[in-house]
Amino acid sequence: MVGAKIGWKLVQAAFTIVVGLAASKAVSTAWKLGSGGKPPKDAGASYAEAVTWAAVSAAAAAAARLFAERRAAAYWLKSTGYAPPGYEQDATQRLVKGTDTGLVKKQD
Repeated sequence: MVGAKIGWKLVQAAFTIVVGLAASKAVSTAWKLGSGGKPPKDAGASYAEAVTWAAVSAAAAAAARLFAERRAAAYWLKSTGYAPPGYEQDATQRLVKGTDTGLVKKQD
């Protein structure tokens, strides 16, 4: 079981890094296209611009983390045939065929 937990953490980390980098690049590119300038990184930005950038970045990071975790769980299930550590299969959670794995986090 310890080996499975370590393997799961490695798979989850790999997915999170790749998706996080892609989301960061997408948000920066969208900001450049939308505002015509670089994202605010220093004290020279206006308060409204800095708050907007922070909100957009946080939303993208949260969405990327959720997407990465779900895709990693789907990959783990497909590769090993069983749910990753900390998850269980629940057929009632698979609402739309082909869009979800039916995996849910275990309630502690």
